[in-house]
Amino acid sequence: MLVGKISMQNQIRPWRVLAQRDFGLFWVSLLISAVGNQISSVTVAWQVYEITNSPLQLGLIGFFRALPVIVFSLTGGVLADRVDRRRLLIVTQGLAMILAAILGLLTESGHIQVWHIYAITFIAGAINTFEVPARTAMIPNLVAREHLTTAFALNVTLRQSATLVGPFLGGITLAAVGIGWSYYINALSFIGVIVALVIMRIHESGSAAGEGSALQSMREGLSFVWENSAIMGLLVMDTCVGFFGAYKAMMPVFARDLLGVGPTGLGILLGAPAVGALVGSGAVMGMGNPRSKGRLIIFVTLLYTIGLILFALSRSFTLSLIVAFSLGAFDAVGETLRMTVIQLMTPDHLRGRVQSLVHVFVFGGPLIGQAQVGAAASLLGVPGAVVMGGLIGTVVVGLMAKRVSQLRQLET
Repeated sequence: MLVGKISMQNQIRPWRVLAQRDFGLFWVSLLISAVGNQISSVTVAWQVYEITNSPLQLGLIGFFRALPVIVFSLTGGVLADRVDRRRLLIVTQGLAMILAAILGLLTESGHIQVWHIYAITFIAGAINTFEVPARTAMIPNLVAREHLTTAFALNVTLRQSATLVGPFLGGITLAAVGIGWSYYINALSFIGVIVALVIMRIHESGSAAGEGSALQSMREGLSFVWENSAIMGLLVMDTCVGFFGAYKAMMPVFARDLLGVGPTGLGILLGAPAVGALVGSGAVMGMGNPRSKGRLIIFVTLLYTIGLILFALSRSFTLSLIVAFSLGAFDAVGETLRMTVIQLMTPDHLRGRVQSLVHVFVFGGPLIGQAQVGAAASLLGVPGAVVMGGLIGTVVVGLMAKRVSQLRQLET
């Protein structure tokens, strides 16, 4: 009976947190905006490929998204600790809305060129590096301390839900109203966030961090990661697999040219890994606390790299959906276990700095990898580029498996 009561409390708690006025407003508005961003991502990929018919130029989208993450992430974190976070978020959301509207206007007027898309993608990515740390840092000011863990869990759920729903809606919207209006819909999605920020009752400003403190913190975190062979090994493996296995960048090619399913099918293909990720995350929760975390990470990552090869060779839409679903599940299991291991192995006073470095590696690698897979596709064809990525990833996983002595400390 006690277990049942605890389970019921855990089920009710998220709704209790969402019922808190300011957090609930913020969360719902961010969910709408995140879905709009996903719609825009599908639209951008489709439009670039329509304009250029080039896998290389399609892959460059990821490069222009990744570059700001690498260049501006540290600056964004410092600014979020120095200025009023709510005002910073209002500015970033307003700028993002304007950029989306500009893409719509350029498209509808017939003046859109691929360099416009690259430039706006880069600027939007730079804005995002200021928005993310401010948004995350503000959450503790919106909920009671005892609800903080649930609030961050809901934040993760928001991202997964948008990733699941957004690509489906993106494909449908693209087919129904066209490219220009898909951008306009994204622009409108930012209005809710701005309104929520204006009416929220919060009296918090960023603290003034000392000059150079952020750079010094990054150095300390990097030193810890570099000296910890297990964490460094996990990051190297994850970054390499993400860099060489950036198959999602080529989804428009698979959808249009290889599977012949059009924009609606593209949305379904992009949504399948998100569904798999939700299932994979649920599977990890069902495991509780598996003992052989290191070996399990190696196993699911190996399944992921083999899945990449199978996806590249598939010419069946149904099989491709199944494989894409499986890739999402394997990725979620590996990511969840990796993050758990890193948290357990990192001292409390270093966790924030280490996680900021993990963010750059984990997000930057796959994004830059989109440019890599585009370049490889121009030489080997899209299927050949993804097969190559899967093979390289398999070799990297094999090398990590041989270093199991460094991973035994993870199996606790």
